[in-house]
Amino acid sequence: MNSLFIAKPPFNNKKIPSVIKKLNKTIRSLGYAYAIKPLPDPFFAMNTIEQRSNFYMMIDSVIGNNIEGDMIEVGCFTGQCAMLFQKAIEERASDKILHLYDSFESKFAVEGDVEEELLNNFKNYGLKQPVLHKGYFETTLPSKLPEKIAFVHIDCGFGGDKIQHKNIILHCLEHIYPRMTKGAICTLMDYHDAAIMPEGFGYDSNPGVKLACDEFLATRPEKVISLYGNEFSHGFFRKS
Repeated sequence: MNSLFIAKPPFNNKKIPSVIKKLNKTIRSLGYAYAIKPLPDPFFAMNTIEQRSNFYMMIDSVIGNNIEGDMIEVGCFTGQCAMLFQKAIEERASDKILHLYDSFESKFAVEGDVEEELLNNFKNYGLKQPVLHKGYFETTLPSKLPEKIAFVHIDCGFGGDKIQHKNIILHCLEHIYPRMTKGAICTLMDYHDAAIMPEGFGYDSNPGVKLACDEFLATRPEKVISLYGNEFSHGFFRKS
């Protein structure tokens, strides 16, 4: 059992061109500890290898510590993160169920039906189909969450108005937090703390995430821990 799949298709579909490989070889031969690598495609991968590594370790921790509950993702698109979650569940032979929430209306670079592509992605890579909850979060989260939640990934950024986005994240947290069991992990895509982020890493693409988390957790014992994700930002907190 290993987590090396995080660097392989379908989780990583970026191939390094031969000319870049030659340049990297030349750079190494000159004694420089640098390498050129492809940037993540925000319209497809939507996550970096560093983030995928973080995801795997968090899910492994939740399963290994026998945290009660199922796993959910709020905002799944075509399932690039969700497939990784399911793969990690199966790698650990866990009986946890993966629930996905999305309207499936945002297409980005997808030409066909987003929901159908997600289901085909799971099927094509031999993964158990997730439980889908199609609709707006205002409708699905109040009534269709599992009773107990061990791991949640909130990824509903849209690059729009930060206050509108903050309110969406607050809505998610208000319904999900009470169902998180002791030790459960909540991961927040696009959580970006500029004050502590190393220069040149991470991008504050959806500032509403931090605004919502800071407000929601201000009266609670948990605090968000920023995670290194290279070009992208995210963070997490563990339920006390």
